Amino acid sequence: MSWKILVNGAPIYTSLGFVGFCNVILIEADDSYLIYDPGHFGNKEVLLGALKNNGLSPLDIDGVILSHMHYDHSLNSLIFPNAKVYITKEEVEYTKNSPDNYSVTYLPDLLRDRIILVKDNEELYGLKFVLLPGHTAGSLGVIYKDTIFVGDAIKYIIDAQKSETSFAYYNITEANKSIRKVLDLASKVVPGHDIPFTIKRDGNKIQIIQNIDLVNKEFIIYTKNNDYKIFIKKSDFS
Repeated sequence: MSWKILVNGAPIYTSLGFVGFCNVILIEADDSYLIYDPGHFGNKEVLLGALKNNGLSPLDIDGVILSHMHYDHSLNSLIFPNAKVYITKEEVEYTKNSPDNYSVTYLPDLLRDRIILVKDNEELYGLKFVLLPGHTAGSLGVIYKDTIFVGDAIKYIIDAQKSETSFAYYNITEANKSIRKVLDLASKVVPGHDIPFTIKRDGNKIQIIQNIDLVNKEFIIYTKNNDYKIFIKKSDFS
């Protein structure tokens, strides 16, 4: 079994809205290829290129695991025709019955013949599924050995450092509980939109160490108009 990041997540948003680039993860397990959070159409070509660089095409992907059904994590599930789509019942019901502004409400119907509902602590492909509600009602993490992929249960590293969520659309109290749960479950974490990190514990204190070697940390913004000013500002999301 092995895993790698195919497409980097980016811890950014803009004055015009979200860019929405999440970490897209390739998992090879039990002679199968799985994608955790395939991203959205804005990085579809980058994803296809990354698959090709790994000797794969969309036809080779056996399963897609969706942390949740927000557009930036889920839309590219449509490009894998042979893949089963693993998601929680809670997330499907949330998307269909009480969606937020980022939920892809039509996706459960488009994927209905391929969806497989998974439960908290269920194991498949040698992976363990973990329910992490809060950001959405049915957010789903996946444990692989000492690593956990968490989607937007921990969207940014600062969420882990503060043990508080930056964004919760379902329930902020549950979201903060899920962050603390993640920090107790594994020593390595791949967040939704940031650099993977390792957790070091010293008694009740934890230290977050970024794993820079797992990503290309360079993010380039291009403009076609020199009069269009782009400012980069650091935010602590407080």
